[in-house]
Formats: sequence, C-alpha cells, structure tokens
Amino acid sequence: MFPSEQEFDHLRFDPSQGTVIRDPPGQGYGYWAGGHKVTFDERTNEFVLFYRERTPLEKGRGGRCALATSSDGVEFEDIWVATKEDFASSSIEVGHCVRGLDGRWKLYVSYEVEAGRYWRVDLLESEELRAMESQSRRTVIQPQAFGQRSLKDPVVYVRDDGYTMFIAGGSTNAPRQEGDTTYVGGGDATFLTTSTDGKYFTSIRRVFEPPNSDTWHGRRARINSVIQEKDGWLAFYDGGQNVYDTYEEWCGLAWSSDGVNFERLDQEQPWVESPFGCVRYVYAQDAGERVFFYYEYTRQDGSHDLRVSVVNRR
Repeated sequence: MFPSEQEFDHLRFDPSQGTVIRDPPGQGYGYWAGGHKVTFDERTNEFVLFYRERTPLEKGRGGRCALATSSDGVEFEDIWVATKEDFASSSIEVGHCVRGLDGRWKLYVSYEVEAGRYWRVDLLESEELRAMESQSRRTVIQPQAFGQRSLKDPVVYVRDDGYTMFIAGGSTNAPRQEGDTTYVGGGDATFLTTSTDGKYFTSIRRVFEPPNSDTWHGRRARINSVIQEKDGWLAFYDGGQNVYDTYEEWCGLAWSSDGVNFERLDQEQPWVESPFGCVRYVYAQDAGERVFFYYEYTRQDGSHDLRVSVVNRR
C-alpha cells in the first residue's frame, strides 16, 4: 500500500534547530557549504563526510572540496582537501566516499569539465582517506557514453553484491508547444546504475522523473538519499518549480517498494524548509534507532551552511 506523508512524521525535524557543522566561505547569496554525502564506517566507527564549498558564479563557483571524519556525527575534522584546479574543473559539486567491498576507500566526485562544460563522475581510490590523490582519478560516469549531456551528484550504496549509484541527469520532459505558445520543460531526473566492482558502470536506468507540473516540486527530481523504512524505501529528493529554483530547491519524499522505481508522496508543500529559502541535499544516515540528517540550509543573508539534525526513530 502506498504510504502517506504523515506516516513519516516520526522522522520530521526542525532544520532551523540543527547544528551547524560547516559555515559558508562568505556572506550573502552564492556562498554555500554543502553538496555533501556521509558514510558511517563500521570498521572504524567513524562518520566520513564529503562536502564542497562554493562562491558566487562570478567568483569561482565550487572551488574547494574536503573529506572530514567524526566519532559522533556532529563534530568533524577535515583530513583531506582538493580544489577545482586539481580536477581541471570549472566547478566541483556532490561527492560520496564509501568503503568498498575490497576494503579500499572509494571517493566518487562529480564536477564540471572545464574544457567541455559538462558534468561527469570520477573515482579516486586509496587505502587511507588522507592519501587520496586527485591525479589518480578515473572517470566512471561519462555522460556522452549514455547519450546524456551531463550526469552528476552521485549517491552510492555498497551492498554484498556490489555498488548501487543514484545520479542526476536530464528529464525526458521537453518544452511543450501548443499553437503559438511554448511551455517550459522539465529539469533534472534521477538515474540508477550498478556495478560489481565500483569501477565499471555500463548501464543507467531512469527511476524518478519530475511530473512537469506547476507545483513546488514539479520540474526537479534529484534523489539525495534513501533509507529503508517500513516495508519499502524512503527517498529524500530535491524539487523545484522551474530553472529559477536551481540553487534554492526544496526537500520532498518519494517511495519505492523495490528500491528501484520511486514515486513522490502527495505533498502540498516541502517536507522541511528554511524560512529564508531552501533546505536541500538532505542526506539521511541510518544509525538504527537514530537517523542523522545532513542538509544545506539557507541563512537569513542568503548563504547556505551545512547542518545536521539527529532524530530518534520512535
């Protein structure tokens, strides 16, 4: 049975009360800390955070990214840093660092290729987090190989049989023409890809599309994280009404009974939001009786900080 939004009220949090774990690199619109993903490493009992810092478009965009570790999921210490120059990139976006089935750390980073102006995903590998080398990276998601202009924002889950990755790309909703009137098309959608070794991803599948409607979530559909809940999978996605919302998206909920095909819950408004703008990139780290929610939060001055809220499941 398809659930209602109210069935997940036990997970809802007040984003304004979250703990700030990274401040933006400046004040005002366009200064952001976020673009993050988190992993809890059972071998070391540490949380591993990837995040990026971004400045306004005319001042460099996503210029710096980092890995940080924490014993409690709240206080993080940077242990590795890279810049967009290290990737020959015009901007760094979302990355996700996971421990692979072979025991090695695997850092998946999405960035815009400076020479080509498209987004792709590269892989860095190392025995130790501190020893990551940007020059050793290898491209694992080349969008043109799948007939896409860009693919970015990886969300990676390691399971016994391999690696599952959600990535954001373009939707199938083209602008619609009716007589002399043209209606706006869709924004981003979510694809799913799998691999047995974390290196070779040979197919992608559309699993979550925007409805292309004039609603707060109608033209964006980027899944940021997934957790198992009840008898299915609950996804936290970013929605938006049009291209104007590219940088101020809102969090919604989607549901899947098989962990592959997702459908958004009926929501008249975002699940959580800031009174000053967005709450986006909501990453839910399942910790059994607790869930750690990491998210970008719009401050009063228009900048975005990176926060965490911890919710008891019951």
